[in-house]
Amino acid sequence: MSQQHEPREDHAARLRQLEVEVSEALERLNLAADGDERSDGHHHPAEAATDADRRERELREQLRWREREERIRVARAALEAGTYGICADCGSAIPEGRLRALPDAIRCVSCQTAFDRRR
Repeated sequence: MSQQHEPREDHAARLRQLEVEVSEALERLNLAADGDERSDGHHHPAEAATDADRRERELREQLRWREREERIRVARAALEAGTYGICADCGSAIPEGRLRALPDAIRCVSCQTAFDRRR
């Protein structure tokens, strides 16, 4: 059961585009954080709680982007090693549709589902 994968250059281009998107998102989050640090800090306790809640959401978002950044790094290494599109857990081919939707996918859907359950 052979699966046709797009040329390596197409995968590399999609990963580069994703890297740019991740980089831009992290830059926006960093700029937002810088702006927060410049505030005068004189507000009502309810405003402080709202600010803390917003900052916590921003930190969670930043963590998700950092995790995505790491997945891209792993996918690029797999591309260089010639193993891109092969599930890191079971060794099966990752469907092309999944790679188009998630260029940084390193697992097939069933292995990713099992991985997410373990986390």
